[in-house]
Amino acid sequence: MIAAIPASENRIEAETGDRFARCPYFCFYNTDTGDIEFRENDMRDASEGVGPQVVEFLAKNGINEVYASEVGPKALSLLNKLNIKTTIIKPRLTVKQVINMLNN
Repeated sequence: MIAAIPASENRIEAETGDRFARCPYFCFYNTDTGDIEFRENDMRDASEGVGPQVVEFLAKNGINEVYASEVGPKALSLLNKLNIKTTIIKPRLTVKQVINMLNN
């Protein structure tokens, strides 16, 4: 499984992004191999329709699950439609804490 975690920076010690579609980076974490990759969110500054654009980007990259502190209604609807599981994490954690959570 590959999980996407919104991140405020491109390092595992970073806090999770506070706005799903407008976060600066996504951490892609492969739970089977332990591989971690950060991808810049080039869509974060678009004027509108950012949520669905980000969801399409994640789907094209084989994401199976999203772990975020917040997901807007349009993005959530499309995630559900594409069968990408969404888990809301509260309070905000670091990327590393989310990865540790996935490993337990």
